[in-house]
Amino acid sequence: MRKYTFFTVFFMVCFSLFGQEPAQPIEYKIYVSPIAGYGKEKDNNYFYKQLIYEVFFQNHIVVDSPDSSNYIFKGTIEPVSGAPAKGPGSSQADEQRENYKSISKKAFPPVKNSPGRREYFSIEKSEEIYFIDSRGDSGSTSEITAQMEEKGYYFILDMIDSRTGEVLGTKKMLFYVTDASVGKLVSVIVYDLLAIIPTLPARRGDFRTATSNGDSRDRWLYFETSALWMPKIYYEGYKAINLLGYGMKLGIEFHFVKFLSIAAGGQATQEYISATPEGISDFMLEVPAALKFVFKVDNYFSLEPYGGAAWNYSIGKKIKPSEFSWFAGFQLGIKDKSETGMFIIDPRFSMDFYNSSVSFYAKDNKGKTKNVTVDYRRYCAQIGLGYKFGIIQKKK
Repeated sequence: MRKYTFFTVFFMVCFSLFGQEPAQPIEYKIYVSPIAGYGKEKDNNYFYKQLIYEVFFQNHIVVDSPDSSNYIFKGTIEPVSGAPAKGPGSSQADEQRENYKSISKKAFPPVKNSPGRREYFSIEKSEEIYFIDSRGDSGSTSEITAQMEEKGYYFILDMIDSRTGEVLGTKKMLFYVTDASVGKLVSVIVYDLLAIIPTLPARRGDFRTATSNGDSRDRWLYFETSALWMPKIYYEGYKAINLLGYGMKLGIEFHFVKFLSIAAGGQATQEYISATPEGISDFMLEVPAALKFVFKVDNYFSLEPYGGAAWNYSIGKKIKPSEFSWFAGFQLGIKDKSETGMFIIDPRFSMDFYNSSVSFYAKDNKGKTKNVTVDYRRYCAQIGLGYKFGIIQKKK
């Protein structure tokens, strides 16, 4: 009973540790499209550069094409008062120039200040509009400038699924001039949009493109550990069923070509023969070698049917097992989120090539003690549950 308890605890501890492995940060590929709308050119450039900086700063990848991206950031600048009537391509500054260019030193009727009223004309310098009253006072803080700044601009940022074209989220902010405070707001809205990605439904290909580890099904080498349940059927000279066969397995697997791999390792399982009143208990060391066919199923699973042979050895030397046995089965792999490796479910069937035997002393009908040898054969079923860790990513 202690042995059964040991393997049960081993099984539970292994899977608890697998579940507690630290999650790796996910990197998404983001395409930042040129800023559209009616903003000034310098504002468009400011937001474009700021978005690229924020995507990079928040540990994601900026790509040059929407086709190679997971998501697209599409920014638009619009004046609070609405889009200019002149249509796409014009800017808020163009609208301002159109409204105020007629005010000049030669304006007719003459520009003059009446009691309680000031009249202004404008000049353009370095793409900025300055307003000057008829007395010659100037400055960007005049009443007209303040009134214009009160209108402001909206910066609108959409996050788009690059595969479906669906808008997944939209953030909108109001600004007057592009300064440090605007940069902080851009950081916040980019963070908020990226934060909704883990809540989106899983899409085919997300694991493949979202991690820097690469596809965990495309590694050259794997190391495996599994907990085993191995019920056995004994027949011919000794007939019995043993459902309480437990063990553990350590293995290594080499993917030498795309659809084939070779695997080897070692496993220890319990053997119990009830041919005597006391019973005979031993542990069997099995060294298997197998050829596997590797298939990828959807984007999350691998299926590996296999066949092979194993060498058997009695650790306690209480039982003489068949020296060799053959086996066949299939291994189902399920990728973990970090793409480190795969959780595996591994059912298989095996049968001995030769007879196994066990020797013990027993009394005959006359009460004499003699050495008795019982020969038998085995059918073995096996289910393994474990984890397969992969190293050395294959190149595409």
